[in-house]
Amino acid sequence: MEKLKRTVEQARAAFNTGKTRPLAFRIQQLKALKKMVQENEKEFSAAMKADLNKSELNSFSYEIMIVLGEIDLFLEKLPEWASPQSVEKTILTLSDKTYIHREPLGVTLVIGAWNYPFVLIMGPLLAAIAAGTLFRIEYNRRNTAKVLEKLLPQYIDKDLYPVVNGGVPETTELLKQRFDHIFYTGNSVVGKIVMEAASKHLTPVTLELGGKSPSSPVPATVLHVLVSSPLSSWLLFSVLF
Repeated sequence: MEKLKRTVEQARAAFNTGKTRPLAFRIQQLKALKKMVQENEKEFSAAMKADLNKSELNSFSYEIMIVLGEIDLFLEKLPEWASPQSVEKTILTLSDKTYIHREPLGVTLVIGAWNYPFVLIMGPLLAAIAAGTLFRIEYNRRNTAKVLEKLLPQYIDKDLYPVVNGGVPETTELLKQRFDHIFYTGNSVVGKIVMEAASKHLTPVTLELGGKSPSSPVPATVLHVLVSSPLSSWLLFSVLF
């Protein structure tokens, strides 16, 4: 477990060099990720098939294609998002230039979920590369995790974006470390554990928690929408898996 602590420290040291500050570097890393996904699409699909018995169509439509779309969005919008934003002056700043200057956030921990082992890791990873450094842990779906663990260091900076695969012990140990942000996708029980651990360092968190999708009765004229929407989603995912 001491190795995990050292890995976090090394990631923070790499971030403190300022390597992620230039916009050009972050764009280059995003392009490298796009190349990784495109060149290894079949391998990712095979891994998700082994982990979850997902069809190639499901893997591409609901994981790979979404990731490629997000990369293109970041490449298009990141220069605009990262540029200084002018803000209205007040009586105290009349003689000043007032703007918001955005900088990379820091070291981020991303914990993915079992049911979408590719998109639920890659999505936050893209945002982390755009906004700071990433430290990642993947668990439960070992084939997809192994492919990511193998390929990511081949395409992006391995010092800034180290990969750790593990289970509950590794996650527990990582949560003892200080991060600048934690992004967790999963159930509310573990979400509470993540939030409690983050509170010890006053670390901000993003919790994307799974749960039920309640529906409310409506007039009969739109009843078919109430019934067909959730049923079509359930049927779609069942068929494509």
